[in-house]
Amino acid sequence: MNNKGITLTSLIIYIIGMAIVIGIVSTITSFFYKNINITDINNDTSTQYTKFSSIFSDEINKENNAIIECKTSEINGKKISYIIFSSGNQYTFNEENNCIYKNKVKICENIDECYFSYIFRDSKYLITVNFKTGNMNLTNDNAITYIL
Repeated sequence: MNNKGITLTSLIIYIIGMAIVIGIVSTITSFFYKNINITDINNDTSTQYTKFSSIFSDEINKENNAIIECKTSEINGKKISYIIFSSGNQYTFNEENNCIYKNKVKICENIDECYFSYIFRDSKYLITVNFKTGNMNLTNDNAITYIL
């Protein structure tokens, strides 16, 4: 006699095997998604710097642009640093909310430090930006210098 059906024993073995496979796949998937979230947090630091650098570099590259005013002051124990260009754009870092604004539009957040200063040398503006966020520390000797 030739039986071509599935026995109860083989069905139970298939179910146990599938449960083991699903358990392994879900464990690997959970580790994968946890690592993705950690990577997103680490990349946020470079994302904020990249946004700022891109927008600020665009400002620096405008033709016939000059600095009108650049100042860092302290109000109620919190520093505010800003730079105003002849194009009419103002970049402001407010330590109270740790954000950088272009005019009144927030362009970066979660910034620990961003202080603007400049010197005028050889008919060019040398703009120094001390920028610090997360694990990225571009201050003092590592500060960013732009030439306008």
